[in-house]
Amino acid sequence: MRQHSRGTTLVELLVVISVCSVIMSASGVLLHGMYRADKETRLAIATDASVARFSLQFRRDAHASDEVNMVTETGGKAAGIIFRAAGRPSTEYRWQGMEVVRTVKESDKTVHRDSFRFGPGTSVTWQLPPSGSPLVAVQISRLPRRGVKMDSLPQQRIEAVIGLAAAGKAKP
Repeated sequence: MRQHSRGTTLVELLVVISVCSVIMSASGVLLHGMYRADKETRLAIATDASVARFSLQFRRDAHASDEVNMVTETGGKAAGIIFRAAGRPSTEYRWQGMEVVRTVKESDKTVHRDSFRFGPGTSVTWQLPPSGSPLVAVQISRLPRRGVKMDSLPQQRIEAVIGLAAAGKAKP
């Protein structure tokens, strides 16, 4: 008479280990994708919030100013703009690296500094109004990134009217 063994065979053990390794590797790939999606979502939210903050502040400064001038680099390239108003500090916007830096100056002394970060692959173009037009604009563009299906900020144009606050006060 032959007795039956109640243990597991080596083949059964190998099958269980193989199934577990497939499940573990699939979980690793899924977790990596989730972390990458989380990082991209956080970057998009931060960029959108920065653009919204920049847009609001840019328009406020333009509305409160009497004139706007271009800030140029040594090669003649537009690096930013300066808003000026009588009796108020000047406000300068300048593109530096991956952010726009807003500097409020009274005479030559810096009173306040703020920055708006837009992330990698972003470019900013400053546009002064043609003579007689009170409109100033800034164009924010982002190059498409590899592996990102939908960018939150492909291109945005922010326009503001110069001297709108002063014109509103002058009306009866």
